[in-house]
Amino acid sequence: MARIKILQIIIFCAFLIIILRLAYWQFFSSFKKENESILRESEIPASRGQIHAADGFPLAANEEAFLLYGKPHEINKSSQEIAKELAPLLISEKYATLSAQISEDLIKQKDEAIKNEEEELLNKLNNKNLYWVQLARKVPSQVKGKIQELAIAGLGFERDEKRFYPEASMAAQLLGFMGFDKFGRDVGYNGIEGYWDSHLRGKNGRLGQEQDPFGLPILVGKYKPIPPKQGDSLYLSIDRTVQFIAEDKLKKAVEKYGAKDGTVIVAEPATGHILAMATYPNFNPALRSEFEEKLYRNPAVSDTFEPGSIFKLITMSAALDLSQVEPNTRCPCTGPVTIDGYEISTWNKKYHPNSTMTEIIQNSDNVGMTYVAEKLGVDKFYDYIAKFGFGKLTGIDLQSEAGGNIRAKQEWRNIDLATASFGQGIAVTPIQMVQSVSAIANGGKLVPMRLVVEIGEDEHKERVKSQGSKQVISAKTASRITEMMVNAVRKGEARFFAPKGYRIAGKTGTAQIPVAGHYDPNKTIASFIGFAPADDPKFVMMVRFSQPSSSPFGSETAAPTFFEIAKELFNYYSILSSE
Repeated sequence: MARIKILQIIIFCAFLIIILRLAYWQFFSSFKKENESILRESEIPASRGQIHAADGFPLAANEEAFLLYGKPHEINKSSQEIAKELAPLLISEKYATLSAQISEDLIKQKDEAIKNEEEELLNKLNNKNLYWVQLARKVPSQVKGKIQELAIAGLGFERDEKRFYPEASMAAQLLGFMGFDKFGRDVGYNGIEGYWDSHLRGKNGRLGQEQDPFGLPILVGKYKPIPPKQGDSLYLSIDRTVQFIAEDKLKKAVEKYGAKDGTVIVAEPATGHILAMATYPNFNPALRSEFEEKLYRNPAVSDTFEPGSIFKLITMSAALDLSQVEPNTRCPCTGPVTIDGYEISTWNKKYHPNSTMTEIIQNSDNVGMTYVAEKLGVDKFYDYIAKFGFGKLTGIDLQSEAGGNIRAKQEWRNIDLATASFGQGIAVTPIQMVQSVSAIANGGKLVPMRLVVEIGEDEHKERVKSQGSKQVISAKTASRITEMMVNAVRKGEARFFAPKGYRIAGKTGTAQIPVAGHYDPNKTIASFIGFAPADDPKFVMMVRFSQPSSSPFGSETAAPTFFEIAKELFNYYSILSSE
């Protein structure tokens, strides 16, 4: 009997627990959900961090803009009418400088953009179930004023911010630009804006607001604000004066030599800091809709090319460092050589029998370089190519960097060893070349290239830690190859353009462009790379042109441009001539 009693008590307790649990789900939980459902959260956008040049001047800042919204049930005009009135105003601002000089394609692009904007606005305004709908972001003050003049009931504005580039197109490819992701949130693309986006964007705040069952705000309701956290500002190593000089000289040179495009990089070899990175043609990040998308890329880090004769510096550095040759070692070559059935000759079909290694660099002798490569062998040469950082990313703080293309060592034949010695059959990036030649200028120490020096605001700024350096060739080797480069400037094919009284170390390069398995006989990459003053380098610089039409040779296009910029830099840094 006692057992039955206990069983009854257990069953009763279990039943009571089930009843209480059901009551909780039915009443308390639903009440909680109902209260939660009337708490509407909205984001408070964080201000994006600014990007500053070395002198503190902003290269990318923020300016006042507005978010345009509509309340469909309050609008007293047809959605079609409103869409037709708003679309041209919203789109025309993006094409603010459109003129007759701009291509017909861009004019068609603008018309198409207006049409698409109309359709998008129409879809949003026709949704009468919404109490509030976002119609546009980043609306400038002047456009806001024009929309307000239309006096359309049901439209309103909230504060927003828009990216502003005070120096317009200066360093455009380096900076990148602002856009939206698929969720309509601000995001940086390319360059600094893309690479450092997580630091620049900050953290959005949130505002909780109680609403009635119809979605209308309860003005005396509870608010739960979480303030936004402003993004970190960045301070770059870019010197605005050096950047201006590089861009000005580059633009004039591209037009003068009829090149497809051009790139200039100026860096400080001791620190790896980039002083200038210029590309032409360029674009204005604030008005990027007016420019072709291919201009958004930064060729200084994204383009790969066969470097040609400037790569002879890497080959000769490796051979000197391993004591395979000395500067006065003589090459027994007397004419063209045949390797694996391919004939290798000099660029001008002139030969210099019994040349020293110094003269091989001076004359940019391809045949002589095959002799040096043979002395090195594939294994040793390949190791030095890797030591100098080719075939992998430099790690520079810019989005969309390419790593170049160096084929696997086991795939190399004798002809690959020979052609690589004078910079054909391999692909590198301009920034890789600058980093490697900086190592020569820096006593053999390779220092990673960087742009951002400090992060933060005012007294809270933090210095970006250096990634450290590594010795890729000995100081003795660096000194020897430097003297060979100085000799090449003084006695080589570009000697007539070099400023007198300065010890400049440099090397020209002319590489044919591979097309569909062969080299185009009429298209070249012309380049010049070097540093100055040779004994205490203040800067290392590379100038590169794609497909110059006035002359295919680096000695007649890139070299004069290099020396023009160098003259300006000597004045800027107060570097005196020895004469």
